[in-house]
Amino acid sequence: MKTSNPHPKPPLAAAAFDSETLLRESGLRVTRAAQTVLELLRHTSQPLTHEEVAAAYTTATGEAPDRVTIYRVLDRLVEAGLCDRRVGADRVNRFARHVEAASGNTFECDQCHKVLALPSDPELPKVMGRLGKALRKQGIDTRHTALTLHGTCGDCAR
Repeated sequence: MKTSNPHPKPPLAAAAFDSETLLRESGLRVTRAAQTVLELLRHTSQPLTHEEVAAAYTTATGEAPDRVTIYRVLDRLVEAGLCDRRVGADRVNRFARHVEAASGNTFECDQCHKVLALPSDPELPKVMGRLGKALRKQGIDTRHTALTLHGTCGDCAR
């Protein structure tokens, strides 16, 4: 028997994006705050600070969120791999939806902090393999390698 949800989905929910299923499949509790934050990150074009997430939450729901709840939700989304935490040159944490890049490599704009997937390059895995081998010779065991290029995106360059 299905019970009614006392916390309806915020107006940002899109038919092709089911935050409830995504949260459940990631082993996270489905809460209104988690759904709202996940959907906010899904619909933004650039990473948001904690304060920007809280402000967007207020705009989307008409209610100010508890700041600690937002911190906890963001931490859980990062741990589950549903969003990425990036620390900018200004040492501010910014959060964005997880970017799935076929190559695992990304570009981050140093001005707006937008993150884009890099196109695949057949030579890059070879280069990354050589770097991993050189690190292993130094006694460093890498679990995961990914490349992030920094620079200025086309929008910010204008």
